[in-house]
Amino acid sequence: MTAVAQRQFDDWAETSLRSWLAAVDYTRLLHPQDCAPGVPVIERFDWYGEPIEPGFRRIRVISRQCYVLCHAAISGGKAARDLAQKAIESLIVHGIGADGQFHSSLRPDGSVLNPEADLYDIAFGLFAMAWWYRLSGDIRAIAIAERSIAHVRAELASPSGLGFIARVGDTGPHLQNPHMHLFEATSFLAAFTGRPVFRALADDLFGLAEKVLIDPTTGVLPESFDADWRPVEDGGVVRVEPGHQYEWVWLLHRYGKLASQPRAFAMAKKLFAFAQRHGHDEATGLIYDAVDQTGRPIARDFRIWPNTEALKAQVAMHEQYGEGPGFDQSAIRDNVRRIRQYFLTRQSSGPAAKLSEGWWIDSLEGDSLRPRCNHIPASSLYHIFLGFTELLRYRAGHDPFSGQPW
Repeated sequence: MTAVAQRQFDDWAETSLRSWLAAVDYTRLLHPQDCAPGVPVIERFDWYGEPIEPGFRRIRVISRQCYVLCHAAISGGKAARDLAQKAIESLIVHGIGADGQFHSSLRPDGSVLNPEADLYDIAFGLFAMAWWYRLSGDIRAIAIAERSIAHVRAELASPSGLGFIARVGDTGPHLQNPHMHLFEATSFLAAFTGRPVFRALADDLFGLAEKVLIDPTTGVLPESFDADWRPVEDGGVVRVEPGHQYEWVWLLHRYGKLASQPRAFAMAKKLFAFAQRHGHDEATGLIYDAVDQTGRPIARDFRIWPNTEALKAQVAMHEQYGEGPGFDQSAIRDNVRRIRQYFLTRQSSGPAAKLSEGWWIDSLEGDSLRPRCNHIPASSLYHIFLGFTELLRYRAGHDPFSGQPW
């Protein structure tokens, strides 16, 4: 490809992402105020983009949409700012208990459905507070986040002395996923506020990743661990999700810049290499749901989020090292093209033939590439939006924690 043709392809990738983001109708993410006296954030949509009522509202989804609206508002969208305020106020009013901790789920009217403190939901509540503070400067966000973290340390500390249990009273395995999102939230809180309490927890979570979560030799990141933080096997197989490998790559680069920590970049390299070698379907280039510790596929379906997380990882690696295998300009363009082709374009037949620009297919069957889901989950937008804006931020020349419009 000539230099001119390559630049045209680069321009296509950027234009493609911008056009999709421009087609997102943020007003449709919330119920009209007069129709929703409780929680306005919508959990799921049909293929026409109309709300489906499941009878619950998860804190993780409310918080993810708060993030999307805050980030969109930072780019200059007044409508997104007004919607962000409505969503955040709903989260603060309905989603936090008397102990200062985020609930797990609500009913549509705002009453508490599940008050259980769940580390995954808490992590996204904190992420929402980080971005609301970045947008508004509202000091309530800092107070809420500090009280939530104090509760996490007091009530969810693992008996092992390392990390946290998944929820209050939990006796199951330790899970890497909520720790990853807690690392994400505290890194952004630390960057946006400068408060030591947030940086201290981010440091602790980096230490956990370095000590037990990530195999220092192979770069393998197991999904679950026993009481002593040994990887859990199911039938002799340790579940590894390439999408989470890529997500940690991006987070470790963010933390490495925040903390000036070179070991974070070295860890990210190994995670990226394993996911590149073993995480992709040869025929489509899409990312498997899961492989085992040797890299053998054990879940061959495809979801959109691992592919957008791979895009974030590619941007992080390119930003740090320039061109390299799996993260050069060609690889990034190919990933954008796959995401658009398989997940953001209406299919020729079936339910996804109704898909409009600005909506998405969450997951595909590995053999037929038909939708696995009978609706559009609202939760996926967080992954798409953040993946796309990361590439646009980098191409615009903004620093990783600048919070600048893309």
